[in-house]
Amino acid sequence: MNPSKRVLKLSLLVFLLSTSINAQELNDKAIQMQKVVVSATGFEQDADSNLRNVIIIDGKDLEKKGFNTLEQALERISGISFVNFGLGRNIDMRGQGSKSNIAVKVMVNGNAINVLDNSHGVTPLESINLNNIERIEIIPGGGSVLYGSGTRGGVVNIITKKQKSDAFALNLKGSSYDHGNLGGNLGVYGAKKINNYLTFGFDIQGFNRNGYQKGYNQKGYFANTKAYLNTGDNSDLTLSYNYFESKNTSSGYLTKAQVQSDPTQKGSNDNITQINRPEITLDYHHYFNDLYEIQFGAFWQNQKIRYLKDTSVMTYRGMSVPVYQDGSGFEDTLTGINLKNKINYKDDSYFIFGYEFANHDAKRTSIVHYDVNIPGFQMSHTMTTLMDMNKQSHSVFALDSHQFNDIFSISGGARYEYSLYDTHRSYTSKMIMFGRPLPSTPELFDTDNTSNNFAFEITPNFKYSDTGNVYVKYERGFISPTPAQFVNKDQATQKYYAANLDPEIFDTFELGISDFWWDFYGFNLTLFYTLSKDEISYLGNPHATGGAFWKYYNIDQTRRLGAELNLHQYLFNDSLIIKESLSYLDAKISKGVNDGLRIPYVSKIKATAGVEYAWSKNFSSYIDLSYFSRAKDGGVINENTGKMSRNSWIKDYFLTDIGVNYNYKNLQILAGIRNLFDKKYYTYQDSINDQYLAGNGRNYYVEFKYAF
Repeated sequence: MNPSKRVLKLSLLVFLLSTSINAQELNDKAIQMQKVVVSATGFEQDADSNLRNVIIIDGKDLEKKGFNTLEQALERISGISFVNFGLGRNIDMRGQGSKSNIAVKVMVNGNAINVLDNSHGVTPLESINLNNIERIEIIPGGGSVLYGSGTRGGVVNIITKKQKSDAFALNLKGSSYDHGNLGGNLGVYGAKKINNYLTFGFDIQGFNRNGYQKGYNQKGYFANTKAYLNTGDNSDLTLSYNYFESKNTSSGYLTKAQVQSDPTQKGSNDNITQINRPEITLDYHHYFNDLYEIQFGAFWQNQKIRYLKDTSVMTYRGMSVPVYQDGSGFEDTLTGINLKNKINYKDDSYFIFGYEFANHDAKRTSIVHYDVNIPGFQMSHTMTTLMDMNKQSHSVFALDSHQFNDIFSISGGARYEYSLYDTHRSYTSKMIMFGRPLPSTPELFDTDNTSNNFAFEITPNFKYSDTGNVYVKYERGFISPTPAQFVNKDQATQKYYAANLDPEIFDTFELGISDFWWDFYGFNLTLFYTLSKDEISYLGNPHATGGAFWKYYNIDQTRRLGAELNLHQYLFNDSLIIKESLSYLDAKISKGVNDGLRIPYVSKIKATAGVEYAWSKNFSSYIDLSYFSRAKDGGVINENTGKMSRNSWIKDYFLTDIGVNYNYKNLQILAGIRNLFDKKYYTYQDSINDQYLAGNGRNYYVEFKYAF
């Protein structure tokens, strides 16, 4: 190791463990289960008014731990895990496994950001600026009445900052690993109150980050802007424009032998992708009086992913042949409007109703090219697949929460969603043998479908003390098919045909209790059972050498049961904060050819613990511990029957993070070490094809923030 780097890292470690300078008081509670303003109903109100299990993460808590990305921050949160089934990491809650990208709804300011293309889609968490987050609201398990399709695992709603007074700040962050690979962020944040009616805010962050694996780099920037217009004493309007751009370089998977010998080495692939994501939102809120208020929103978001360079290796007749996918890409466009009405017809009682429209369009361009040149045989082959998928949804919903007395209240609601689907698909195979093109005819296939779905929820709540309550919830929800799932391809004829699919229907039963004892000890315990029928599954081989084929179909039943426990203690006037969490999850296929098998990629246990201590007014430190139990990988699925087999274990792992936070006047300094003990683990595993990606080893960060 470079001597100067060794000195820097040793100095940082000593600083973390032994510094005792003055510090900022920790009045922010990391995971709050007391009164916090949330928007779980679509309208801001106290957390105590929401009859559901809601976890709120304050943005200030995320900032003071020096996270580089939202994924890095959420991975340390109770009840949340990440699943990678080959295309990237998606948020998982309550054991969705490979369905996590369509069964956990991720929103920014109430607008969903999940992509439409289920088979290749990764929710674009990397496009969210961590420095622009005010808080994160996590609703485990459900939310179909308010949020529609795709909430079986839960809802993550990211609320961005609303700075309406003059402010200006700079931040600089650096990070590195034991073997080097320096990276960093540079940003500027500000707001200007033009007059009593207009305020403008912005947050611009540039980044250039190297990964743990050599050959990985991500560089780009965030640009977040907001204009606030007070149109009167009882109304306000917010117009936002956000833009994200990133250029990512990676080298692909490692074999098990490679990842065990040196997880930082380059893979055999060569990939460069370009991501562009603009977004425009408009929000209008008007209070007519204490009885009635409305909220109107409109938004447009577009994401383009282009493969500037994509080179991998395949085996053809015993030879290693390079395969090129340059020019491939994805585009996802979502346009929507929503109108919510709230009638406060009684103290602590309200009725919410509304309408939502969403037009979701996805385009996929797949270009695969390879050449074979050996003595006596020459071939050039290019396969091009073009897909244009569209889903248009119209939804109406209503939710009533009624407080009967100081002890008993009940919440219930329903939602109806009507969806229209269009899919246009074309496939062209151009092959040149010995310099002569072979005849080919493009394969074209179109589908048109409709879907009607209904969701229902009822939640009685009993408040047995000033601080404690217990609730019981039943929810019927749905996950409607995506346009891509309506297209199958036959193995024998090599022709496309329409899939006959039903929406996935789930029933969730939940029991929860929360309390805050002795003014310092809080706890929240939730037990849940979710039964899903007609879950959409997949068999076949889209990369078969004899011709691609696949089939989407409804399997009989899956079930998920578990418990979630969150504890926190605030001691010595909140100078010492201790928090613990434990999640247990048993997720299995309960009927059909895979009856009794575990759902792949789902860990049974996740446990976290953390301690934060304010040594004095200006200095604080923390230690966070996270444990993830082992899970099964995807194994192999029989191409004809869908039977799973040879699912290997993904090993468990334990992460330790430490850090400090020092404040002096307008200057804030953060420093820390993540994965302190350099534990080895995998973020992706495909044991059948011997493909692995290693998780981040020990890494270091330092950040400086100055507010003018």
